[in-house]
Amino acid sequence: MKFNKKQKGDSFWVVFFSIIFMLLLLGMGGGGVYYSYSKFSRHIELVSNGIKTGGNITGYEESWSKDDDGGYTKMYSPIIRYYDTSNQSHELYADYSSSNRAWSNEVIVYFDKDNPSKAIRGGFWHLWFWPFMILCFSMIPLGIGLFVLKYYIDLLFKRKDRL
Repeated sequence: MKFNKKQKGDSFWVVFFSIIFMLLLLGMGGGGVYYSYSKFSRHIELVSNGIKTGGNITGYEESWSKDDDGGYTKMYSPIIRYYDTSNQSHELYADYSSSNRAWSNEVIVYFDKDNPSKAIRGGFWHLWFWPFMILCFSMIPLGIGLFVLKYYIDLLFKRKDRL
């Protein structure tokens, strides 16, 4: 069977863009899995070996988030004050934000006994639910990327057998 140059050039671009697509999917999926793993390991470390204390939301950092319709929404990230075992005050700037302020001023905080400024906000949603959801959503592009990678590896070995 003969290939003309147009078909050969078209197949190059299909392969090129599918490899770029595969790498993007693997990067997004792998990045999400890494993010979730690092969150889970940090949370497990502080919950199991850290000190649990109460904290109060003392203020909010405000930022703006662009909506899908082109508008902007004001987002709030809580600033939490808590006290370590020597009654020294620390502030935790939350790494999440919401479009509304928290309903309660009292929150649970876990901090490292050796480094009290290393802390996380407690609660099921903040500790476990969102990292788990990010892990689950990261599996979709990771799975598709691995499927495409397997396809190309199988194609490479089939072509090698024919030579």
